[in-house]
Amino acid sequence: MKVYQNSTHHQVFVIGAGAAGLMASVTARDLGLDVAMIDSNDRIGKKVLTTGNGRCNITNESTAMGTEEAVALARKYHSNNAGFPLPVLEQFGIRQTIDFFFMLGLPLISLEDGRMYPMSLQAGAVLDIFQLALEDRNVPVYFKNKVLDVTVSEEYPRFSILCQNEAGEEHVYTSEYLILCTGGLTAPKTGTDGSGYTLAGRLGHTLVNPVPGIVQLKLDYPHLKELSGVKFDGTGRILVNGEVIRSEFGEILFTDYGLSGPPILQLSRKAAFYLAQGEEVILSVDLMPDRTEEEVAEFLNGHWRIFGHRTVANSFIGVVNKKLIPILLKEAGIGESDTGLLCRDLTEETKHTFIRLMKQWAFRVTDTNSFTNAQTTAGGIDTTELTEGTLESRLVPGLYLAGEVMDVDGDCGGYNLQWAWSSGYVAATALAKRVAGV
Repeated sequence: MKVYQNSTHHQVFVIGAGAAGLMASVTARDLGLDVAMIDSNDRIGKKVLTTGNGRCNITNESTAMGTEEAVALARKYHSNNAGFPLPVLEQFGIRQTIDFFFMLGLPLISLEDGRMYPMSLQAGAVLDIFQLALEDRNVPVYFKNKVLDVTVSEEYPRFSILCQNEAGEEHVYTSEYLILCTGGLTAPKTGTDGSGYTLAGRLGHTLVNPVPGIVQLKLDYPHLKELSGVKFDGTGRILVNGEVIRSEFGEILFTDYGLSGPPILQLSRKAAFYLAQGEEVILSVDLMPDRTEEEVAEFLNGHWRIFGHRTVANSFIGVVNKKLIPILLKEAGIGESDTGLLCRDLTEETKHTFIRLMKQWAFRVTDTNSFTNAQTTAGGIDTTELTEGTLESRLVPGLYLAGEVMDVDGDCGGYNLQWAWSSGYVAATALAKRVAGV
């Protein structure tokens, strides 16, 4: 047996006291393991406090129905290894999440679009409940410890975790098993700074290049300042090489740098990955998603016939947001000197341009906002190097991964926290079975 000076030993160490780490620790302890946590912060779950606008969107019950629940839920997740999330979600899905929090003493309620929150609508309540759960189970948390390195040995104890505290003092923690729950690159002020990628890389794992996910898009467009603040219900579509990659409907918001709103956040993952590959990405916006292009043409042509005596600008009043009108006129080639143009004098070509703008107003995407603004990280540790259904490393036996650190990310609406709960539970359960020899 190795002898370490100034070391602390537990059977299992969980690195990271975020959502996945908390779930893994509570589950591992309930299954009889000697588990402890290490975190660089001074309290558990700092990032959880920022989720759901401070209410903590724990999960989403919209897919919690029928025998195909896990399959429907898996469609909300993305990875270069497409089938990887399903075996995890089959073991611990939405119903199990609801039951788990009820067991801890945290009843959930469902609000818009099936999004579920603590009944108090306070993210802090989630952390308070987890703190009580850790105390009830005597799970120690070693706070203010920045992990500098992790080494693995063929001898006992297998893992050595070198840490540094806020005073600059180093300490070694040792264990037979390790669960890495360090998160991705989003919200770096809460401690998710990508350091887990470095640790996993030193143990031989490969990184799928991470990009911001669920984030606003930046556009190359000269009139964004004039449009800033305009909201509308529409459909956004991401196009690469003329092909629609994904489309989403909902409230879209113009900003002074580009576009935001739920549909844009959902589309951002695709945009970010294609931009990272050097592809040209186009965002097409449909201002009238409830009508076909033919119906829009019929409506506008009829409108212009009835109000042929009005200016083109005035014909759009009440049809679209008023701030859009001068920009649409510029897009259609109607300059400031032509603002008095009457509807009856519109050319067929200009009419077709307006109809196209209503249905397919195209913008070039230049970038996304940064990880600081993103809700999740797309990319991470390559999941082909993990065992499906257990999350154990294929390269380092006894090492498990959970949460955002791996290349799995979910849609907006509670699905990323659901992945944290699901993967944390599955990693701890698989580890307990390994220890028991099952």
